Amino acid sequence: MNPPLVALDIGSTKVACAIGLPRERSAGFELLGASVVPYPLLAESWLSDPLLVSRTIEQALEATAVTGDFHRALVAINPPLSTSERIRASITLADEPMTVRTHDLERLQRSALDQALGIDREPLLVERLSCSGNGFEGVRDPRGLAATRLLGTFHIVTMPMAARRAATQAVESAGLEVASLSHPLPAVLAGVGDEELFRKRVVVIDASGLTTEVGCFVEGVLTALEIAPVGGVRLAMAVAKRLQVTVEQATAWSLEGTSCRKPEVRKLVEAHWSLVQAAMERILADQLRPDQVLVTGRGALIDGFVEWVERAGGMSASLARGERTPKAADLTRQVGLSAAIGLLEAATRGQAGAAARPARLFNRLVHHTRTILTEYF
Repeated sequence: MNPPLVALDIGSTKVACAIGLPRERSAGFELLGASVVPYPLLAESWLSDPLLVSRTIEQALEATAVTGDFHRALVAINPPLSTSERIRASITLADEPMTVRTHDLERLQRSALDQALGIDREPLLVERLSCSGNGFEGVRDPRGLAATRLLGTFHIVTMPMAARRAATQAVESAGLEVASLSHPLPAVLAGVGDEELFRKRVVVIDASGLTTEVGCFVEGVLTALEIAPVGGVRLAMAVAKRLQVTVEQATAWSLEGTSCRKPEVRKLVEAHWSLVQAAMERILADQLRPDQVLVTGRGALIDGFVEWVERAGGMSASLARGERTPKAADLTRQVGLSAAIGLLEAATRGQAGAAARPARLFNRLVHHTRTILTEYF
C-alpha cells in the first residue's frame, strides 16, 4: 500500500497542508485532509523565524485530523528575491549526427544552469522550452532525433541559498524531510484540476503577502514570469503606517480595496495595483492573448481585485479553486489550499517538483558541505 503524501505550501502569511493517499493502480489520489493555518503575527519578511514556521507546520498537520507517521513532504515556496530569466545554452554531441539521449538533455540543462546560477543561488524551477539541432527547431523533447550540436532555451527561476536553508530548517524542525522543493505557480495550475488548462495558454497571478507573481503557461509549461514587489501584507503595513492604526485595522481596510471609505487607503491600493499592471503588461507584451487568467493568493481576497485584473488586462479572470477544494470552506481557505492540493495532483501524475532533491543522506551531506563552503570560504 502506498504511504500518504504530505504537501506543504509555506507562504509569507500561512502554511497550507494537504495529505493525500495515492491510488495504487491508477493516477490521482484520495484527499484525506487539508488545513490552512496562519502565522500568529504578520511580518514584512519571509521566514524570519524558522522555529515559528515549524510550529505552524506542526499545527497545520494536526489540523488536517489525519493520523499517521509522516516522514517526508512536498514543499512549495515563493521567497522574495527570486529571479526569473530565459537562458540559451548549447552543447556539442559529436562530429557526425547522433541520436539525442536523456543524458544529453541533462548536460544541456547543466550548461544553462551554469549561466543562471550565482554562487549564492539555487534553482527553484527549470523549464526546457525548446531545442534545436540539425534539421529540427523548436522541439521541446528532441530525444530520438539526430544532431551534431544541440541548442536549448530554458526558463529558470532561482532563489537565494538562504531561502532554501530557511525552508528546509523549518520543515525538518517539524519532523519532516523535504522530498522536493518547488515553485507554487505550477502547483496552483495543477490544483485547479482541469486538464483542458494544460492544452491552453493560461496566465496565473499569485498575489501573495510580499510579492505578486504573474506567470504565463503554454500547455502547462511556465514560459515567462514577472515579479512585482507588492502583496497583501505590504499593502496592510503601508496602510498602518500611513494612517497610524493597528495592523489588524489596516488589514481590514486594505481588504475593502477601492471600495474603502478611506481615500488614503484607496490611493495606496491603486498604487500597489499599478505595479501589478506593469508586470502584466510585460508578460503580455511578447505573448499571444491568454485563453484564461487564474488569480490566487492573499491579494486575490481584496475586494474588486479579480474584476480589476479583467479590466486592466482586457481578459476574463477567475479565482483559482479546484474541484478537490472543500466547497463548504470559506473563500480564504479555498484559495489558500490551491497550491498544496496542486502539489499532490502533480506528484500523483508523475510530475515532481523541478528542483526536487533526493532525501538521501549522501546528497544532504553534499548540499550542507556546499553551503558551508559558500558561507565561510
